[in-house]
Amino acid sequence: MLKYNVTGSGNFFPYYIDNRRNPGILPEVIAQILTRANIDAEHIELPAKRTVKYLHLGNIDFDVISRAWLSEQEQKSDLFRYSENLFAIEEYLVSLEENIQNWQQLRDLTKQPVGTVLGYYYYDDKRFKRVDFHSEKELIKALKMNRIEVIIIDKLSAKYWANQLDASIAFGARHSNGYLQIRLRSEHQAMLPVINDAIRSLKKDGTIEAIISKYTKTIPLH
Repeated sequence: MLKYNVTGSGNFFPYYIDNRRNPGILPEVIAQILTRANIDAEHIELPAKRTVKYLHLGNIDFDVISRAWLSEQEQKSDLFRYSENLFAIEEYLVSLEENIQNWQQLRDLTKQPVGTVLGYYYYDDKRFKRVDFHSEKELIKALKMNRIEVIIIDKLSAKYWANQLDASIAFGARHSNGYLQIRLRSEHQAMLPVINDAIRSLKKDGTIEAIISKYTKTIPLH
């Protein structure tokens, strides 16, 4: 039986929600893939920092990640193989509306304090000074309270939490643009063909799109 984790920060709306009935996009998509591929697997609850460690140690077998988040060196690691794309994901520099003119280029981050999520990958985090918070919700709270001027955050998470917390945010430069994929330890790569077949099938019949829509239809577009 495979072991995996998709919790992110544990508050990674709309991708992961601590709610058994409506657990978020990733738990539902992964459950559908595993069922269709006829693979037994168990979800292990872990904080983001421990997920990375456990995956490298082999204590879990896969997670879900965008390679756009990784440094070139990490992308080339022989430890892992990647599935076909699940769906697109974008991260942006986000600030309060009155400060957004300061964050229109990625080079604006150089040597600046930047709000990040503890345990998350940022391909260029040697460029700036990480200020780690425990979740996307905490990042938006920190912006609203002027504890930090700029954060790096997923577009949908930013819109959702800004709406929930009544924060007047704006989007600056795009930090990453990629696709979420299953990152599987290499010793299980023989399973990739059936996993990829399941992904293609779920895309073709609209299942993945329906799951995404279920969780994103309430997120404000602007």
